[in-house]
Amino acid sequence: MKRVLLIVPPTGKYIREDRCQTPIEKLKTVALRPPIDLMYSAAAFEQAGCSCRLIDLPAEGKSWDDLRSELREFNPDILAISITTPSLEQDVRAAEMAKEINPAIFAIAKGAHFNTLDLDAMERYSALDAVLQGEYEITCYEIGKGRPLESIAGMTWRDTDGKIRRNPPRPFCEDLDSLPFPARHLVRNEIYIRPDTGEPQTTIVTNRGCPFSCIFCLANQVAGRKNRVRSHENILAEMEECVSRYNIRNFLFRSDLFTANKTWVIELCDKIVARKMKISWACNSRVDTIDADILAAMKRAGCWLIAFGVESGEQEILDKMNKKLKKEEALNALKLTRRAGIRSSIYFLFGLPWDSPDVFETDLAFAKKLDPDFIEIFYVYPFPGTRLYEIAVQEGLLKDGEIPLAAYDSPAMPTLHLKKEELAQWRRRFLRRFYLRPAYILRTLSQLDSFSKVWNYTRYGFRQLMDLLSINDK
Repeated sequence: MKRVLLIVPPTGKYIREDRCQTPIEKLKTVALRPPIDLMYSAAAFEQAGCSCRLIDLPAEGKSWDDLRSELREFNPDILAISITTPSLEQDVRAAEMAKEINPAIFAIAKGAHFNTLDLDAMERYSALDAVLQGEYEITCYEIGKGRPLESIAGMTWRDTDGKIRRNPPRPFCEDLDSLPFPARHLVRNEIYIRPDTGEPQTTIVTNRGCPFSCIFCLANQVAGRKNRVRSHENILAEMEECVSRYNIRNFLFRSDLFTANKTWVIELCDKIVARKMKISWACNSRVDTIDADILAAMKRAGCWLIAFGVESGEQEILDKMNKKLKKEEALNALKLTRRAGIRSSIYFLFGLPWDSPDVFETDLAFAKKLDPDFIEIFYVYPFPGTRLYEIAVQEGLLKDGEIPLAAYDSPAMPTLHLKKEELAQWRRRFLRRFYLRPAYILRTLSQLDSFSKVWNYTRYGFRQLMDLLSINDK
């Protein structure tokens, strides 16, 4: 029986879901999520007959020394590492450590970075034996089964002579019901919590793929353009397992676009209601894919929050990022969501090549008009393989081949009009002017209906207040 150690390296708290590679420690509304990709991979290894351990080192407060001890004690045959593009250089240290302890360990890494820069990574990091591309579950199953490496699609690997070999890409999985449920028995589920209540929260991957092609997004690269959905029964069975086995009743429905198919969503919601499941959940959506009917069904089924990628309040910027939206659609979506009794969180992007102070003033005015319950500002990240990366290089904002270390919570690059330091000032200024409005504060306090929410909002709000007051509003 092969032993497989799957790890999130101790290189910072990130969401490591390939499309979303977000460091969360400086962000305002993003909670730590379980490492769902590794949990799916572990389930596939177990299905192949392997013995697995999964450790989220940063989430558990563990160090490199803890990893070294684990490598020595468990003595794995395979080490699987979850990486992000900004943290790759540090993440690979785990493979180097493993090779120092036991050169025979087969060190593999997963991450969207390898969809385009697999050969570069293999050349740079000799401790890596293989990197995975695309969806990992079947690839991990075949590795666990001991299939010949040259026969395993979706992998770039190093043969016994040291030659780097790239196998054909793996087609996207059409039957998502065929995949095993994530290996939640291998993680400490209690450390992943819903921030407003402090209750355990887990991720349910409901569907994969997005038909849109925003210039900054990895969704098409990671999951394709076809919206592939799981059956309602398969999703419900996973949720019921979470409730009965792990006492988890709070969920994040993770998808590239949860509300892409109105009929599918409403039918799922009706079945949740029919089973009388006492759950709460959040999801993401585009503002042009909801209406009163779908929102009413979602509310009945326990949806408490929808996150919308609004991105910008300037129509010209939306058009340049190929968002395929009209800003007025965001106003309608927020109005309908509020009317349905569901809270809203909206995302804006800072640091696009065309951003300027005038754009940010327009964004702020639009954000106040939308008046969501929560707002988050991400600095856009130019992932290799995206149109945004090409534009950044063409405009001289990045050097060709440059991989910024800063991501999402810090500016990755300047714009044509602003330095990175100025972008940081604008983000904090924006958040201060949005969150410190008396009307917003009073509305938020009026919505707190339990002691735990009062405590969590107070504790969280004090930290954010100190941060927002640390810059002059000029």
